[in-house]
Amino acid sequence: MLSNFEAPMRFDAFMHFALYHPQHGYYARGQGIFGAAGDFVTAPELSPLFGQTLGGALASVLPRCPPVVTEFGAGSGQLACDVLLEIGHVLQAYQIVEVSGGLQHAQRERMSKQLPPALLNKVTWLSALPPRIEGLLIGNEVLDATPVRRFRWYSSGVDEAWVGLDGDHLALRWHAADPAFTDRVNALQLAHGPWPEGYVSEFNEQAPALVRTLTERLYGLALMIDYGHDADHYYAAHRHQGTLRATLRHIAHDDFLNHVGEQDLTAHVDFSAVYQALCSCEGQLEGYTTQGEFLMAHGLLDRAALTTDWNDPVRGGPQRQAVNTLLSEAHMGQEFKVLAWSKGVDLEGTALNHVFLRHDHSGKL
Repeated sequence: MLSNFEAPMRFDAFMHFALYHPQHGYYARGQGIFGAAGDFVTAPELSPLFGQTLGGALASVLPRCPPVVTEFGAGSGQLACDVLLEIGHVLQAYQIVEVSGGLQHAQRERMSKQLPPALLNKVTWLSALPPRIEGLLIGNEVLDATPVRRFRWYSSGVDEAWVGLDGDHLALRWHAADPAFTDRVNALQLAHGPWPEGYVSEFNEQAPALVRTLTERLYGLALMIDYGHDADHYYAAHRHQGTLRATLRHIAHDDFLNHVGEQDLTAHVDFSAVYQALCSCEGQLEGYTTQGEFLMAHGLLDRAALTTDWNDPVRGGPQRQAVNTLLSEAHMGQEFKVLAWSKGVDLEGTALNHVFLRHDHSGKL
């Protein structure tokens, strides 16, 4: 892997290299990433109730939008399976935008086992975003995988992280940030500080850029689920080591430079920046809330109560634990947020009205 590394690299370029190198990047692996045998478990792998509830929430929007779902970065393919089993009968098509050939293969394999031919025939894979995205756009844990710039703030100046070679090992190097980036970081400090000397965090340019592109092409509803915060919480003084983390075999750690291509690298999402990005392209915010509130409002517990063994004290245990992880404030229920926005369609009166709108006129969530 390191034979393909061109040192030195700014940290966001290194993160892109580690995740998305077409042969050796983490997501090129396809198999062995998700689930108990992989490195982490996403909500769709925890319980089919996640995708079923999401599909049910989207069902009331379909009369206002073209009956097409585009999923950006479909992971294991489990969310697509559950959404299709819930609302596939009223969809014309289900498009998956997936740049990883390995993941495409894993998704096809899973869907061929879980979907009847009538639904499977509605699925197509795209290697790039279509020029126009009509209908419903969904993404689960997509924005957190966009590369970030990493900075260290002092009252006397700002450093930026680069990655270089030290013999046959990678090493983190701090260099004085360029003037434009220094101004951006100082503006964050003025807005959300004061920060302690040596405050370390991330700045994500690519997630808002992606959201702008999606919104420019959107005719319908977009819904993204990811872990993150509004800017005030993201850049709070107590979060002085940032949110960047590596995950290997379900263990989260901060050794970002080892196991390159073998471990996941992610950072939390700054939803304030994402909100500003979608507004800049005439997107209309429909809702922003926690995952727990969203799933509760759209009837996940009612669905759970109807499942086999839910009330059985023994056999229902794993299912109840999975639901608790999805909903609990101590787990995914609070850390993960749901952001929904539209463009070109009127969604007033749909089930998404249950999502509580949280923003003010200052442009912050």
